Amino acid sequence: MEFGNKENIIYIIIPILLFIILLLGLRKRENILKNIGLFSKRGIEILKIFLITCGGLLVFISLLSPQRLKEDEKIQVKGSNVYALIDISRSMLTKDVYPNRLEGAKRSLNEILDGLKGDRIGFIPFSDSAYVQMSLTDDYSMGKNYVNAIDSNLISGGGTKLLEGLELANKSFEESGVDHKIVIILTDGGDYDKNIIEYAKNNKLKVYVIGVGTEDGGVIPGKVGFLKDKNGNTVISKLNDKFMKELANETGGKFYEVNNLTDGTKILLRDIKNLEGKNIREENLKIYKKYYQIPLGIGIILILCGYLLKRGIREEYNG
Repeated sequence: MEFGNKENIIYIIIPILLFIILLLGLRKRENILKNIGLFSKRGIEILKIFLITCGGLLVFISLLSPQRLKEDEKIQVKGSNVYALIDISRSMLTKDVYPNRLEGAKRSLNEILDGLKGDRIGFIPFSDSAYVQMSLTDDYSMGKNYVNAIDSNLISGGGTKLLEGLELANKSFEESGVDHKIVIILTDGGDYDKNIIEYAKNNKLKVYVIGVGTEDGGVIPGKVGFLKDKNGNTVISKLNDKFMKELANETGGKFYEVNNLTDGTKILLRDIKNLEGKNIREENLKIYKKYYQIPLGIGIILILCGYLLKRGIREEYNG
């Protein structure tokens, strides 16, 4: 026997408080009756407290959802395993995509989540460093909450530690026993780095890139005004897609653009769905028999019995 909703353990406070309140009420009632020359049958009062408290305790146990494992089998699930690497460097605040590149990338992520069925996805934001924001999951509602949590406050600087992000994704894939490793990178570009291409190829990462931005580019917002170079000139950030296209091509993936005029997200989803037949994973399916009805029913009966139990009151005998 085990409990399915252990997070409800906090509700143990309810039967404890109920017992304390009933005990204090008994003492107060006895004092009142004593002052008017009456007394109650203490045995009945104690029985009432016992029945109601035990009933409350059983209701609490039902909230924990007692259950017993009935079946445990492995099933095959068709679907891809995807890590989305989101560039959160300062250039992603450029407004050549409405309202800025970062928000454009988030729109694409939400569109991807809406289009996935049976696939698992995780998120790794990267800039001066990279970290796993959400591990692989098929809980798309939770995924949208994580996407909405990505904002400019996460942006620490102008660096793009893409290699670190790929290493984190690959480590998670290996820990999960994933064979087909799909990575989606949402970025406005990056400088050529042969090490990134070699790492992706050596670890069999299939990289799809969503380039967010335009060739004309735009200024990068700073803390005051716009970002400037060492000579005091305003920096213009343009979509740097050359390296990203090579990275995608070398790893068997594709490159897509997202801006105010073009949205390649739907094409990306179609390409990922075409891979689903190849990506089959095993998952453990556990079927439990629930027993919460038993303590719940007995608990309600005990509470009603305790509530309906009549108190006995007698006159105080002074003989």
